[in-house]
Amino acid sequence: MKDKLVVVATIQAKDGAHDELQEALLTLIPVAKTEPGFVQYDLHVSKERPGEFVFYEIWDDEASLDLHNNTPNMKAFGERAGKWIESVTMEKYRRLS
Repeated sequence: MKDKLVVVATIQAKDGAHDELQEALLTLIPVAKTEPGFVQYDLHVSKERPGEFVFYEIWDDEASLDLHNNTPNMKAFGERAGKWIESVTMEKYRRLS
């Protein structure tokens, strides 16, 4: 498992768009679980910062993540949910232990 790619993606909803964005983000999970290179794909919501969501993802490799990010499903999500998103950050990690 040490050679897998770990991704932490943080998505901040625009004011007043928390519920819409949450519903849209939840639709990504079942599709991601069917994609090549999928290992783990978990969605979290902040208890302290309203409208902040975090995906904790594990993929086989960078190519698997690239494939995921460029699927028709992800592109459609961006077109549909972009109006509810204030910002997105994505950090990549390598597991040490």
